[in-house]
Amino acid sequence: MPSLLLFLAAALFAADSVPPGTRVTETMRHGGLERTWHLFKPEKGVWPRPVLFALHGGGGTGKGFITHARYDIDRAAAAAGFAVVYPEGVDKAWNDGRGIGKSQADDHGFLTVLADKLVKDGVADPKALYAAGISNGGFMSHALACRDASRWAAIGVVVSSLGENVAAACKPSRPVPVLMVNGTEDRLIPWGGREVRLLGRSRGRKLTVPETAAKWAELDGCVGEPAREDLPDAADDGTRWSLEARRSCKGGAEVLLYKVDGGGHTWPNAEVYLPRVVGRTSRDVAFEPLLFDFLKRHRQP
Repeated sequence: MPSLLLFLAAALFAADSVPPGTRVTETMRHGGLERTWHLFKPEKGVWPRPVLFALHGGGGTGKGFITHARYDIDRAAAAAGFAVVYPEGVDKAWNDGRGIGKSQADDHGFLTVLADKLVKDGVADPKALYAAGISNGGFMSHALACRDASRWAAIGVVVSSLGENVAAACKPSRPVPVLMVNGTEDRLIPWGGREVRLLGRSRGRKLTVPETAAKWAELDGCVGEPAREDLPDAADDGTRWSLEARRSCKGGAEVLLYKVDGGGHTWPNAEVYLPRVVGRTSRDVAFEPLLFDFLKRHRQP
């Protein structure tokens, strides 16, 4: 029995251990504010390389996102040959175009300047810059793709959708590959709802999740009906994944919508917090490898 306990303890430690590489925290002045980011550089590989901008949710931090995801983002990035940068929003939030919150920081400008810096420093391949975020960070990722499609090669968004204001003005200069993950039991970003609510208060309006996927399909010139498939139900956690894939799109783009039946307002496989508020955390799918496989398929032309 002790050997079994030691084995389980080692497995749990390995799941949360820091992957080989270096992590640096840096700052710059932008828009009259000191802005901070945390850069993970894998131990092996050549430079420059693809870089993922991982954008935390509202109320969170870039540093907290690293551990909330149990270092799974870093591990999958290293395996895929990516580096990851975790920027910090102002007052734990992103100014994502919905016109809410106390922060009116120029986050688009900050992330643009940071991307240019990473390219200049020989860290980032300018044709392989990506954004992925959760909740408020997902709304920010949508906004980046709408506003600056010539910079961001593809985006991945978890439990978020297109804000109404952003969707109305969204005119990307090229088809943008988009991967979405949304839970049907998400009470903060409702699958079929148009209003974002937190603790009973409105946090702006959005397109529904199906409308968001359809909007990107329209913007990307996708044709035909999406192909649907069920993913294996690998964990007994009350959730089940399915995929609606639109792959016949202009410029080789694709729009993937992963529907998590029973899923809540959570990053897959992450640390559980406030389950009575945010709902179920799905453990059916190894999400980060899936995300990086998607990103690797797409570069700027």
